[in-house]
Amino acid sequence: MISVSTAATFVVRLLLSLTFRHGPYNFDSDTPALGSYDFIVVGAGAGGSAVASRLSESRTATVLLLEAGPSAPQESAVPGFTSLMFGTDVDWSIKGKPQRNTQMGYEGQASTIISGRMVGGSTALNALYYARGHRSDFNSWEVLGNEGWNYDAVLPYFKKSENYQGDRDQVTDQYHGTGGPVNVITRSDGLPLENSLRAAANELGYDVIDSNGPTMIGFSPVQMTILNGLRNSAGEAFLRPVASRSNLHILPRATVTTVLIDEEKKVQGVQYTFKGQQYTATAMKEVVLCAGAIHTPKLLMLSGIGPPRVLTQLGIKVVSPLPGVGQNLQNHFRVPVSWLLRKGVTTSLPDLLAPKSLAMYISLQRGPLSISPGVLMHSYFNLKGDDSDWPDVDLYLSPITYALDGGSSVVPAVGLKRQVFNEILGPLQFREGMSIHAMLTRPYSRGSITLKSADPQDPPTVDSNFYDDHRDLDLQVKAIQQAFRIMDTESMKALLPEQPDLTLRACAHHGNLTEGYWGCYARHLVQTDWHFCCTAKMAPSSDPMGVVSSRLRVRGVSGLRVVDASVMPHIVTANTMASVYMIAEKAADMIKSDWGYPVQSPHQ
Repeated sequence: MISVSTAATFVVRLLLSLTFRHGPYNFDSDTPALGSYDFIVVGAGAGGSAVASRLSESRTATVLLLEAGPSAPQESAVPGFTSLMFGTDVDWSIKGKPQRNTQMGYEGQASTIISGRMVGGSTALNALYYARGHRSDFNSWEVLGNEGWNYDAVLPYFKKSENYQGDRDQVTDQYHGTGGPVNVITRSDGLPLENSLRAAANELGYDVIDSNGPTMIGFSPVQMTILNGLRNSAGEAFLRPVASRSNLHILPRATVTTVLIDEEKKVQGVQYTFKGQQYTATAMKEVVLCAGAIHTPKLLMLSGIGPPRVLTQLGIKVVSPLPGVGQNLQNHFRVPVSWLLRKGVTTSLPDLLAPKSLAMYISLQRGPLSISPGVLMHSYFNLKGDDSDWPDVDLYLSPITYALDGGSSVVPAVGLKRQVFNEILGPLQFREGMSIHAMLTRPYSRGSITLKSADPQDPPTVDSNFYDDHRDLDLQVKAIQQAFRIMDTESMKALLPEQPDLTLRACAHHGNLTEGYWGCYARHLVQTDWHFCCTAKMAPSSDPMGVVSSRLRVRGVSGLRVVDASVMPHIVTANTMASVYMIAEKAADMIKSDWGYPVQSPHQ
């Protein structure tokens, strides 16, 4: 049976193919990549697209970029069509491991993981938020023994990748870059809800800030990777402008199955499948894994690099015994709470789906479809009180709910039970409302990525291990209570009609809106924010769970690096896309320097 979302995606693709002339670049090829290259980059997401583009700046260096998915589809270009790609052929759509005492609100007691499988990776289907994190994130990376990764050292690389076109002032201007590949704007679509949220911030004593500037505590309008009304994904930003380079070979639909390593533990290249056939490509200098925090550890383990006991049990020859591969999985835990709003103050379904909206977008790339509708503002708080300026919570202030489209897109994509949807969102279907997504920015709980088998076609087991550390659940409840403080301001109460009953029946016995109720609610409805990281962490040699060095070289072999969110020692206090761009920019300079290619230092 074809789902409503799948059918809608088909119709939109067909319509755009006939009428839209601003879609993503088509990198598809009928010819496999054969022979030798200086560098082979695996994965064309944020890390791989940036690394391949930067390495190919050295015209004497030959670069092969292999991507498992196809070129991005037409709808990827349209910021307002983000959710249409969920659960389709360009989404890995991996079902998480069933949880023990959480996620009871999802089918099989596990939510489905949305992750981009196309050129651009998740940057081609995410909600486009550009948020870097706090300076303490990066300073702590260096304190852990990773030299050269403190905030002052990485800020120039953030700026190098950025072409900032958002709101500016004298205080924050020095934190932004111009002239880089990634176009960044500040969301501003004139919704009355935004004015009310700004007034609510003032009532609560918080400033409206640029969270990519000197401070993060406060309410921050969302910054997005959009260029002239079009999604500016990694593929569009880093690869499209250089697609004609003769020393850069980009091959979509090529799934790497193993890294080839000789008896002397020197990486020789990769084996990959393309159009049903198996091929080998040789790397004369390095293979660079940029497959993301789920698939990079999978590929390492399939290649004999990982926990020796696990590999031996699966019949995989151990090349480098690294127990940390696939461990230390971190993510942002998120729980949404929703409200009904008066008509006319936020995004409505007719705003998005009206023929005039589509016509305006197709002709001018303007209107409601030119912005991702998901989040209007971030609001960052430190609720534990351990560091007043290092947020532990980000409340996403969203001008819509999952019920805006009747639950036809996001709800089935993540696997939410329909009965649960009916209880907590049913009365909001097709109506104007808002949600506050209470997100933990620095959770204590740790999960893992493990292999199900030695078959490269099998997806890995992703265990998020929600609330394994009780401190996370305690903070989650505080975050939800903070959301209600925002909604209890005079500015926000003025937008609220009488609220329908949205009680989650499984938690009703705790009493309405009590701490017990919200703890129960969180355990039922928690999901990841798809910011997976830290599964091949950067660490000094003294840390037995480390996987890569501070120069991102994989331990125990030569000619292999990892350049994606896997290498983060711990998660950043924000969405991870911007930080992966930074990591890739810095890594490209490291690789160039190590092999004697010219390096142009980023501006301070």
